[in-house]
Amino acid sequence: MKILTLGPAGTFSSEATQEIFPDANIEYTTNFDKLFQILEKSEDTIGVVPIENSLHGSVHEVLDCMFHSPVSIWCAHDLRIRHALGAQNPDKIDRIVSHPQALAQCKKYLLKHFPNVEQLPVSSTTYALDFASKNPSTAAIAREDAMSKHKLNIIDTNIEGNNNTTRFGIISRNDPYPDLNRSHTSIVLHPYKDQSGLLHALITPFKVYDVNMTKIESRPTGEKIGDYYFFIDFEGKQDDKRVQKVFEEIKEAADITILGIW
Repeated sequence: MKILTLGPAGTFSSEATQEIFPDANIEYTTNFDKLFQILEKSEDTIGVVPIENSLHGSVHEVLDCMFHSPVSIWCAHDLRIRHALGAQNPDKIDRIVSHPQALAQCKKYLLKHFPNVEQLPVSSTTYALDFASKNPSTAAIAREDAMSKHKLNIIDTNIEGNNNTTRFGIISRNDPYPDLNRSHTSIVLHPYKDQSGLLHALITPFKVYDVNMTKIESRPTGEKIGDYYFFIDFEGKQDDKRVQKVFEEIKEAADITILGIW
């Protein structure tokens, strides 16, 4: 079984994958589009991707890929994220570099301590470390244990805010855990047409049949202004009678796509 995640090695995706599959030979891709393309063509490859962060919300790029792919979510793994700030010269910093998610998660810290310093988003925290190691006045946000490998001095640790956690999805075409007892479902709703009270009609069945919705958010379809998908997570599975009732009512107003049961 091939295990695939976003690289390079040393990123939080790499750390999460190693926790889930400690004995696996992990392979890396440079972007999510490539990762999903590989998964779509292979029935024996598993991917690990970040789905949601407790501070910054959903990883929209992954949600969009999930919706347009036959790949499903089969399990979830939560990873506590801790960020550190390091640089060659802590006394002279004119730029801070990291992955966009890391910069967003450390926003409060950066506004307080480096309000006038340029922020440069890059493809990964590992690349940020490499970049800072070659630019003395650039600081990087990344894992604390990776700073010394790039000869960076640690300026501060735990700069990410309280309880910063990222949920990673284990995804593939085929179920790698057929005997797993699952309790949550992720779906996407695409309304047939815009109308008064539409959102109320979509979420009311969850209340009526006592199905606990744990997340809802909208994403533009890309077709026209005002046309949206609604991404919803809830407690329950498709074969539960109450969930079946919810689906029956929602189908009167929208198409339902199941992203995964995990």
